[in-house]
Amino acid sequence: MSDLNNPTLTPEKINALLGEVLRGELARILSEQDHGPVLSDAEIDRRIAALEARRNDLRRGARRQDFRALEAPVTGAARALNLEIAAPLPADLGRRAVDLVREIAELEADVLDGGDARTEALPLVGRYSAAAVDDFTRAPILLSAAWTRTLNMYPTKAMKGNIDAIGQVALDYFGDVPVTSISAEDQEKFFLWMARLPKRHGRAHGKNRFTEKARREGRLLKETVQLSKHDEIAKADLEDEAIMQEIRARTDISDIEKRALLSERLTPRLAMKTIKRNRDGLNRLFKGAADLGCRNAPVAISYKVIERALAAAAPDDPLYVRVTQPKIRMPWTEERLAGFLTSPIYTGCFSAHRRWRSGEVIIRDALYWVPLIVLTLGSRIEEILLLKRKNLLLRNSVHCLAIGLDPDQGGKTEDAQRVVPVPQLLLDLGFVEWVRDLDDEHGPLLFPDAAQRSEINDLTGPFSKALNRILDRLGLGDFDEDFYAMRKTLSSMLHLSGVTEGQRQALAGHRRGTVLNRHYTAHNTRHLKAAVDRADFRLEIDYSPRHGFPVIASCDLAEQESLAVDVTLDHLGEAERITVIAPGTQDELFQFDRVDPESGDRLPRSVVREAAKAFRELIGSRSMRLPRNPMKRSAIEHFHALG
Repeated sequence: MSDLNNPTLTPEKINALLGEVLRGELARILSEQDHGPVLSDAEIDRRIAALEARRNDLRRGARRQDFRALEAPVTGAARALNLEIAAPLPADLGRRAVDLVREIAELEADVLDGGDARTEALPLVGRYSAAAVDDFTRAPILLSAAWTRTLNMYPTKAMKGNIDAIGQVALDYFGDVPVTSISAEDQEKFFLWMARLPKRHGRAHGKNRFTEKARREGRLLKETVQLSKHDEIAKADLEDEAIMQEIRARTDISDIEKRALLSERLTPRLAMKTIKRNRDGLNRLFKGAADLGCRNAPVAISYKVIERALAAAAPDDPLYVRVTQPKIRMPWTEERLAGFLTSPIYTGCFSAHRRWRSGEVIIRDALYWVPLIVLTLGSRIEEILLLKRKNLLLRNSVHCLAIGLDPDQGGKTEDAQRVVPVPQLLLDLGFVEWVRDLDDEHGPLLFPDAAQRSEINDLTGPFSKALNRILDRLGLGDFDEDFYAMRKTLSSMLHLSGVTEGQRQALAGHRRGTVLNRHYTAHNTRHLKAAVDRADFRLEIDYSPRHGFPVIASCDLAEQESLAVDVTLDHLGEAERITVIAPGTQDELFQFDRVDPESGDRLPRSVVREAAKAFRELIGSRSMRLPRNPMKRSAIEHFHALG
């Protein structure tokens, strides 16, 4: 029964428990040696005899597997370490506890007989810690202490986010336990649990800077249920099970199609890339513990061990699919680019808070300029939001922006420090004149309105959320073709226009061998200006008397809208049914069924090829909006190739 009472009592946890028992007893012995009263010889002899008698009693109890005499100190140590343990003590723990307590009694007897506690305790302490005896008696190194130490070891802003993420998740799972108690087996279970976390875990808790501010001010708030990580997993599992049963019950589609449907409907969980990043973060926590003197700090298990554990935990179910949602940032399609550049943001909106609605107002602030700068220069969002008015330069007769050069702008890398030309598109829209006309009340930043959105020293997050809300309202929101993907959009356009890789990397602030972008860009502004202007967005820009500045009149990037293509998969993973929908309607322009609806027979290959040829002729050079599922995309592309 003892093993059932303590199902997770690993060797690492046993060591932590015994170390805590030693810590408590040694602290008492040191206190009595340093501050206790002077005892007579008779009193010392009596105490030494009592200690010897206790040692004998513990040995006799161990013969009978009776460890009740040690239940109080061991369970007390477990409480101090936030570990769960129940009586009776299991044999492996009981025997080792007997050995330790008998050694402690012998140590105490030697100290009473004139020995020095610190010297006598050195070998015993060395089994559990590299710390000095006095340091060891203070407290064990808990996960929270390792977390704090790790933040000091890796003080950069980027690292803080990663460390805080794994620190919080580890505390939620393990509790604030001694680092030495976390075994390799515990880690495998931890990463299996982590793999079940929803991708967006912790984001629907209703706790943000606005609610916190309202709470401080005493305003009424709508109560939001706060879910733990365990609760979020349980909720996602329950919802997925209902979807699984619904899809499993269908008899009109193949297992491959069922898997494709499940991959689109099940809750996305943490991707392997995130799990690996958290594995590295956990290893940093362990290094933080070692830096605090933890002698036996564990090492994080390897990627391969995690991958094997995940594979072994997968159920033997033909419909099982572990859904993740890794972001593969794709360049924007010409249709979406044209839709964005001719949206109410640039042609006239209803108001500052209704920029997705058409109107008479064009507001030239961060939401207007920053997307254009990112799109035409390929810059990172944060470095543009940090630009100052003084960062507009005239160098070699070329208007430029100095990016990441000021100490407070802190480029992501040394290569991010650069001087880049202002693209002609921005010049034509009056960017330089806009900067010149800013009054003193505007302040030193080019885009103070973006800074005002944030109270937590995070410019990018609040700004991106605001822009993404507008994109969603405009029907331009897309998981893969998001705002950040505008950088890849420019890089693709420049590549197709023959701009060299070195110039593209210099403009974007990427590493380019041993040449520093700061010096390269500063001396090649004219060449870079010619290079960046090769990206042709096919805009017509006219001066607007009503607004008093140039505006975008039209964009000829996409002459035709994309066609929406959908597919149903057969048991071989090929297209069983394909439909093409006309833009902005529900009208079917094309339909293909591999199985004859009357006979139920699969069509011969020659008929399939004729249908594929008709499909290819319909599509022509127009772009397609394909399903997100990679299997379905592949099936459509294969069918397209048959034509």
